[in-house]
Amino acid sequence: MSEDTLYQDYDLFAWAYNKHWGDMFTGASLYMLEKLVLPHLPANARILDLCCGTGQLIKTLAGRGYRITGLDGSAEMLRFARENAPDAEFVHEDARYFKLPPVYHAAISAFDSLNHIMTLEELTSAFCNVYAALTEGGIFLFDLNTEVQHRTHWDGSVQSIVEDDNVCVTRMSYDAEEQTARFDATIFRLQEGAWQRADFTLIEKPYSEAEIRPALQVAGFVEIDTHALDRERGLVEVTAESGRVFFICRKAGGEG
Repeated sequence: MSEDTLYQDYDLFAWAYNKHWGDMFTGASLYMLEKLVLPHLPANARILDLCCGTGQLIKTLAGRGYRITGLDGSAEMLRFARENAPDAEFVHEDARYFKLPPVYHAAISAFDSLNHIMTLEELTSAFCNVYAALTEGGIFLFDLNTEVQHRTHWDGSVQSIVEDDNVCVTRMSYDAEEQTARFDATIFRLQEGAWQRADFTLIEKPYSEAEIRPALQVAGFVEIDTHALDRERGLVEVTAESGRVFFICRKAGGEG
């Protein structure tokens, strides 16, 4: 399968994601970074944003003086990211296969991006790639949807966004037997006086902490910890009912 074919659905999603979803998780990701990562970084640190999407989080971090590299497999996502964060660097690569030099003080991956990697083997490969790109003692922060999230919130309900020049209709569903979650979308856009339609499906796989910890250890990461985020209480411990889990770990070496 060619890369163009592999990321075609993400390219179709890019315009709507940038308009309606790109800012949605920036606040939560920034909060976790401020609590767990940024205080431990040097001034003007280099940060890798893995599966960066349309770059809203990068824009915020670059505005604070961090040197950011955004990596994504979708050319259209990156096109919007370059518009949103023109001072950042961007790399068009697949998270499972990329190779970058060990120059980054931290790496992040937000908004359940890594749930789109459909096997633990390939997710482990992505972890290894991140590990190789970090400096000694570098920090990796990412979040994942658990099965609780998919089972309780991806319930088959239909949601819509209706504006004068665009309509987005989405349906999120979960197949417990196959352990796959589907995001089905139909988007209409008014372009040059005519309505254009795009249909696409994105697939996620839930992962458990019991799967992720060994995978991170295989990649070489140490000091692995987990957190959840509560809207009212902020940073909280992970429980059996946590729908989204934030993982933080370090590359061995450095001051730790």
